[in-house]
Amino acid sequence: MTEHSFTLHRIQGYIASLYLIEYRDRVLLLDGGARYDAVRIETYMKREMGRLPDDLNLALVTHMHPDHAGGAPLLRRRFRTQIAAHIDIDKWYRGFRGASQHLIDTILGHYSARQQFGKLERAWYPRRLKPDYFLDDGHTLPGFPDWRAYTAPGHTLYDMVFYHPEKELLYVGDLVIKTGKKIVLPFPTLFPELMTATLKRMSHLPVKKLLLAHGGELKIDDSYSFFTELLPQVGKYGQTFFRLVEPFCSLAPDVRLYKKNH
Repeated sequence: MTEHSFTLHRIQGYIASLYLIEYRDRVLLLDGGARYDAVRIETYMKREMGRLPDDLNLALVTHMHPDHAGGAPLLRRRFRTQIAAHIDIDKWYRGFRGASQHLIDTILGHYSARQQFGKLERAWYPRRLKPDYFLDDGHTLPGFPDWRAYTAPGHTLYDMVFYHPEKELLYVGDLVIKTGKKIVLPFPTLFPELMTATLKRMSHLPVKKLLLAHGGELKIDDSYSFFTELLPQVGKYGQTFFRLVEPFCSLAPDVRLYKKNH
């Protein structure tokens, strides 16, 4: 392998797909997964990659929902994996309202896992991530300078995506979801105006392949058309269940603060 060449591995986690980026001398995890996805990662690295989980240098976290942030603390505790995330990520679940939101989001994560895969497993995780590295818009990833982090608010206020310019490869977390043959926006979209701005911004990135947390790998021909065609979906939920549940997803203190100031 050359310095910036890598092998992409995909693992099905409890709720979301997990992506390991394997270099000759280091490994990067795109999103921390759910709590016991840490065990899945350990098993996969040993059996399929022939590597020890201690080789996992960095775990990224796109946002604080249980299927994205739950496994990272366990990886750090067991294998000293360092964590990188949005500079303000630990504001999301702060205070009493944040604690309530954390509980509700964990329950919804279980519901999603049951609906999709018919399984339940322990998913409780700390509501503060305490990253080792704080990322802001445009930062290169520590130890992986061929990757860049971009802020992508809309789903939450502190979402990020991760981009490899040379490969024109974009990990979108929950920004885009593939369900069946449909491409949809995430539930909830708590900040419609910010989601619109994020989609427009992503449309200007040269992208040939998307890595989805929900839906796997997706090749695209025209990133501008792909993202702009999603704009009419912003703020719309087709299912009655989503409309009923949305108020319970708006307890996080920064949702109320943002709406008050805008």
